[in-house]
Amino acid sequence: MTRFTTIIAVLALGACASDTVEAPAFDREAESVALRAAAEAYHLAASTKNAPEVVSMYDATAVMVPPNADLVRGIDEVEDYRFGFISTPGVELVFELVRVEVSASGDMGWTLAVGDITINREGSEPGRDIVRDFHVWHKQPDGSWGVVADVWNSGMPAG
Repeated sequence: MTRFTTIIAVLALGACASDTVEAPAFDREAESVALRAAAEAYHLAASTKNAPEVVSMYDATAVMVPPNADLVRGIDEVEDYRFGFISTPGVELVFELVRVEVSASGDMGWTLAVGDITINREGSEPGRDIVRDFHVWHKQPDGSWGVVADVWNSGMPAG
């Protein structure tokens, strides 16, 4: 191969590589609005204790990181997971969405919410917790957003 041919080959490969690296155009603001709507739908489903709707918002490969418990991996384990806020009688949950971010490529995003939990118990004072809930979302083939990572913990002081 001559030096000229080598230079042309390198330039051609470079041009091809830059074409494959370039992200497709998307409307970041519209994706942020869509991700916010997905997060709000998740919070509504959780607050109304609609377990099937909550589970439907997870990606097939989702991982949950519950506090003081084993990892929950994949949609089958998510379906089998006991969501305490759903299954415990007397629990009221209200979320405030704190932040929504969409990646530069438009196919990933994350949300941070704070949940105010009240646990009403007959004959005693209500219990309370503040939950910080962090979700990583991935754009699904149908254009919707699905939770791929769900991490939460208590915001209450230890002890």
